Amino acid sequence: MESLVKLFMLCMLVTTAATVTVAGASTCQTYVKSCIGGSHSLQHYSNITYCTSDGKKYIGICGYLNASCLNPNLTITANGYNCEHKVFHRVTTTPKPLTYFEINLFHAISRTIDDRLQLSRARGITPEKAKPIFSKQDHTNKVYVRNTHCWAYGLDLTSISPWNSNHGTRKAGTLVTKRHLLWARHYSLKIGDTVRFIMANNTVVDRKIAGTKLVNHSSKGHESFWGRDIVVGMLDKDVPDGISFSKVMPRDLDEFRPVYNTRLPVMSTDFEEHAIVTDFSYYRNTGIGLRIPAKDSIEYEYYEKKIGGDSGNPSFFIINDELVLLFVFTSGGAGGGTSINHYYDEINRLMKEEGSQYQLTPVDLQSFEVSGHHIPHLVG
Repeated sequence: MESLVKLFMLCMLVTTAATVTVAGASTCQTYVKSCIGGSHSLQHYSNITYCTSDGKKYIGICGYLNASCLNPNLTITANGYNCEHKVFHRVTTTPKPLTYFEINLFHAISRTIDDRLQLSRARGITPEKAKPIFSKQDHTNKVYVRNTHCWAYGLDLTSISPWNSNHGTRKAGTLVTKRHLLWARHYSLKIGDTVRFIMANNTVVDRKIAGTKLVNHSSKGHESFWGRDIVVGMLDKDVPDGISFSKVMPRDLDEFRPVYNTRLPVMSTDFEEHAIVTDFSYYRNTGIGLRIPAKDSIEYEYYEKKIGGDSGNPSFFIINDELVLLFVFTSGGAGGGTSINHYYDEINRLMKEEGSQYQLTPVDLQSFEVSGHHIPHLVG
């Protein structure tokens, strides 16, 4: 504790010295004279050795202050006779300005969701009524009615499965081709399970799972699902027209980490088939995460904490009214999981190993970039 107090006081002393030098040399010297004369509170630090940025040592804070009058840029780098106690100065940097691509893409991501939330509010529809995707779900009799008051009504949500024979409304799966879907490895479906999809006109389409492949799987024994919580499932036959599949982020945009004050809304579903909203945080390497929206934002009204049973449910950017699948849930709270983008090539390889010619479809972001330029590998 004593060392922490000393470090705090050293930082305060640096601030004090900077303040007196700004006032000019004459004021600075007057300040130092009062220090040396013993009438100043800083006299308590007269026995400490200060090592400075000019490579010199000064005995007592008054000696340092006297030198700083002549050199306003002088800073304390350490204290102790052998400069053994380093002083680290906090450096603040201004975030770099957004690129042309980022400005356009961020606007598209934000406006698609935010405009719809604002429209629901203007129509007097409460979040409790605007979150459910279906107004009726009768899984036994295969009767589904889409909720016309849902803020996401009119978007093509048919790639999202609301029910399966393995665990009912839990253990979700999301289509990424007309034949393949992704779900969470730690909350997995099995070969032979029935997976259900609902057309926009409420027609029910059932398919069976004919094959599964684990992403980043090793045959050497037990392995953690963290960072590899994706299963590629193959259906017994293609889904018909009227059932879509989700696109994914471009393969080469392999890192997406906007600065902290950039709020990008993400649409997710839970096991109740609610369209909930969370803020995007990052994807990088195998990881991807969301964060809680600001409490004074409209997105916060549509936020729900992810709980047991939500695993495997999808999260999307919505770009130009298209669902772009980012990941399926592994963890709760705001939510996190395994980046689909990181395993882009492997997912394609696994689909090919299952005997399919289908591959992932990237969303086209070229319109957000300057004409003739390639989209970047990094956002943020």
